[in-house]
Amino acid sequence: MTIKKMRLSMAVVTLAGTVLAATPVAAAEDTNKDAAKQSETKYENKAVADVKSNTTLNIRKSASTDSEIIGKMKKGNIAAVVEKGSEWTKVKSGNVTGYVKNDYLVFENDIEEYAKENVKQVAKVTTETLRVREKASTDSDIIDLVSEGDTYTVKKADDEWVQVKVDGETGYVSKDYAEVDYSFGNAKSMAEIRAEQEAKEAAAAAAQASSSSSSSSASTTASSTRSSSSRRSSSSSSSNSTTARKRYSSSSSSSYSSGSTTGSRVASYARQFVGNPYVYGGSSLTNGADCSGFTMSVYAHFGYGLPHSSSAQAGCGRAVSTSSLQPGDLLFYGSGSGINHVAMYIGGGQVVHASNSAPYPKGGIKISSAFYRTPVCARRIIG
Repeated sequence: MTIKKMRLSMAVVTLAGTVLAATPVAAAEDTNKDAAKQSETKYENKAVADVKSNTTLNIRKSASTDSEIIGKMKKGNIAAVVEKGSEWTKVKSGNVTGYVKNDYLVFENDIEEYAKENVKQVAKVTTETLRVREKASTDSDIIDLVSEGDTYTVKKADDEWVQVKVDGETGYVSKDYAEVDYSFGNAKSMAEIRAEQEAKEAAAAAAQASSSSSSSSASTTASSTRSSSSRRSSSSSSSNSTTARKRYSSSSSSSYSSGSTTGSRVASYARQFVGNPYVYGGSSLTNGADCSGFTMSVYAHFGYGLPHSSSAQAGCGRAVSTSSLQPGDLLFYGSGSGINHVAMYIGGGQVVHASNSAPYPKGGIKISSAFYRTPVCARRIIG
């Protein structure tokens, strides 16, 4: 009887040991299955373009290489699968619905692994104001502040911190307040591609015209200076007055004279371009501008010429306190390396500006809190 009890006890111990030993493995397997299932659900009925970075994938009107091209997908662009065939798949991406060859698509379960190697990640800010730190530590110096909804390209990330680039500065944001995901992007229709090309050509033409105008203005100023130097004191006084006016004069086709302009009118004019695109180096209020190109072009409309540089604009007008801002004032932001962004105050604690982070790298002209970052200084161009 005693022997039977001992055998039974040993059997129980052995069974318990087996269960305990198997539990971690089973738990790990369950975790992997859950992750795989989550990925499978996330990309269910989805496909991603798998082409070289310098090429595009044609979306055709029907399932034939002879069919009309109605749109294009870049590497890593994602689409919803409408109908999958043996050779061609009907997809919908952005504003385009058409057919793509299966040879150039990655489907459903394979998307996650493909994205890890081929698709950039972005971090979207999920809190009103988020600190960007110099290093991945809450004890590190704050180099910038970003606002809710802003999106930045991820350079690298771990379980707690995300390294991003903000207005030329590389820093870290806490993963607790930033949502990290892949930036697949969508296809573009041929009409959208043509419109973008026309916008680029228009921006290039505008930049060329601006450059020619600046050269002409410089030549005229130099000629005026030489002429003035040959005159006596009364002529010198007149020349100084002319030079002072020219300091903020850049457009002979301005709709308003500077004498009748107010900061409120400038701010009101600037607000109508909200939603238009951000273009690095651009100065078109409709087709795309960067931060200084935006403020420069707004003020040019009223006959005030500003340089195409945020740091240079910080030397224009006169300094004002951020506690006594008026509509039309320019607010400048930066970090230890200097000024790298400019925005226009529009009242009510808000600014309008061309931002490259909504989402990066497209961005756009938008309205934000004036103190979503700490201003370095403020300048008043009028008055």
